[in-house]
Amino acid sequence: MRIRSAPETEAGDRAEGPTRRVRIEKLAPTGEGIARTPEGVGFIDRALPGELVETSIYERRRRFWRGSLRGILERSPDRRESVHASCAGCDWAHFDEAAARGAKRELFLETMQRIGKLDPALFREASVATSEAGYRIRTRLHAAGRGAEARIGYFAPGSHRVVEAGVCEALSRRTRDLLPAVRDAIAAVPGGASEVAVLEDLAGARRLIRVTVSATPNAAEAEALGRRLSARFEGVRIRSTEGPVLREGGWRRLTMEVGGSRHRVSVDSFFQGNRSLVHALAEDVRRDAALVPPGEALDAFGGVGLFAGALLSGGHRVTSVESDPDVAADARATREDWDGRDRWAIEEASIGNFLRARESRFDVVVVDPPRAGLGAELAVELAKRSRRLFVYVSCDPATLARDLPAIRDAGFEIRRSRLYDLFAFTHRVEAVVALERTA
Repeated sequence: MRIRSAPETEAGDRAEGPTRRVRIEKLAPTGEGIARTPEGVGFIDRALPGELVETSIYERRRRFWRGSLRGILERSPDRRESVHASCAGCDWAHFDEAAARGAKRELFLETMQRIGKLDPALFREASVATSEAGYRIRTRLHAAGRGAEARIGYFAPGSHRVVEAGVCEALSRRTRDLLPAVRDAIAAVPGGASEVAVLEDLAGARRLIRVTVSATPNAAEAEALGRRLSARFEGVRIRSTEGPVLREGGWRRLTMEVGGSRHRVSVDSFFQGNRSLVHALAEDVRRDAALVPPGEALDAFGGVGLFAGALLSGGHRVTSVESDPDVAADARATREDWDGRDRWAIEEASIGNFLRARESRFDVVVVDPPRAGLGAELAVELAKRSRRLFVYVSCDPATLARDLPAIRDAGFEIRRSRLYDLFAFTHRVEAVVALERTA
């Protein structure tokens, strides 16, 4: 259930309403605790099953309401106490990690059944692969304020107030240590900044940064900001909110080596963001693909080539389709480093346009769509193009549950499924579902 954010006060916080004392029954797929009351179903941020909590209501609808946690009267044994527990960017930082993984599995299976009408037994054990702390390779933070008021971090839940990210255990220690210097650098920009993106390599040794400034600075101001950041980052990109890159210096890309393949990644290109699980994710896709005799493979939403590398290792010829020109450029730079580059074609197009222009069929189709998923029409078309194997990599169980029945109706059955705690300390989970053609 997608619910709009609460109204905000002038300070950017939620406008709080009356308080209620409620018992949390279970967790919602969106991470909140659920309570049933005469006023309807309540969704309470950061509350855990079994807890008796005090909440203030900040949004009312006809059948449900949303509330902020104001006090815990009876505490769950799964509640984790730490400085990180209050992190604005990690909605399950307060949740014991093992218990959270169990909850993610249960919510995943419940979503498959509720939305997709899919029997949980189809997904076998579906245990969740464990992530380490400090896992984030890619980080996007909001920026606000100028001078002494400058901050970089996450939006407080339901608001546009920026809360600094220094306590976030999803970030590496080195990146957290750099944040005060980044804040000080953007504090000197007359117009301030709106966003900061950081990309670090798998070893956590090198970093690129992109700062989006709120108002276009003059050349001297942009140059000064670039110099301040270059002292701590291997590559610096400064962009205006209007789009143009104002300054770029140092390294343009970092190298990520996964499964023996080196990937060239820019600061704004998509790459799976968990350093402790990206190897397992790619290897699992490789193992799936290797069960099919070498043939033609389609890598839809191909990014810089993570799953292209897995498919090539499985013996296939690969066509990657990527719509973002900058990401496709990274993929081409990646291909130059590979021994199997003659077996890897890169098409810069949307997957819809690619399919309309080509009648090709493939032995293996791998899709890694954005959170919105494929949609039934595209799911069916891609399934028709797959002769033997369809591998769906998903970061959103709800859209996966919507798409899987369409793929099954096109003649496929689920053979393997795995879950990954790719977004540890949050309610989100990554899934890989392999389907084989049976008709």
